[in-house]
Amino acid sequence: MKAEGIAEKARRSISAFCIEECKAYCCRKSYLVLTSEEVDLVTKEKRKELEEKNILKKLDGEKYILHLHNDCPSLKNNLCVIYDDQKRSTICKQFPIFIENKNIKLSSGCLAVKMNLFYPYVHELLKLGYKIS
Repeated sequence: MKAEGIAEKARRSISAFCIEECKAYCCRKSYLVLTSEEVDLVTKEKRKELEEKNILKKLDGEKYILHLHNDCPSLKNNLCVIYDDQKRSTICKQFPIFIENKNIKLSSGCLAVKMNLFYPYVHELLKLGYKIS
């Protein structure tokens, strides 16, 4: 199995944990780096309002940072309302395992990562020559 397949399997393995145990902490108390297109999808067309409140800030180029101090605008009952949508933001699709070249980055803000729930999958990736950075 290829690295992205292993990472996707790992992400799916914690879905019930994220909803029931973690209560979608990353979607309530973190931040997202989004493209302009993703901002409109995630914020439900509330870009201007969130910019005025300094919750959404433009970074360099086409990137924005959305601070999730309360909840992601796309979160309802600890579930993402755009989860199955093909337009879901890249960071949301990849969270909490990010693969870049031969490096694996695990989000330190993820409770499943802190509880070492990804060990079997990380072990598989390490056997394929990936490194944790």
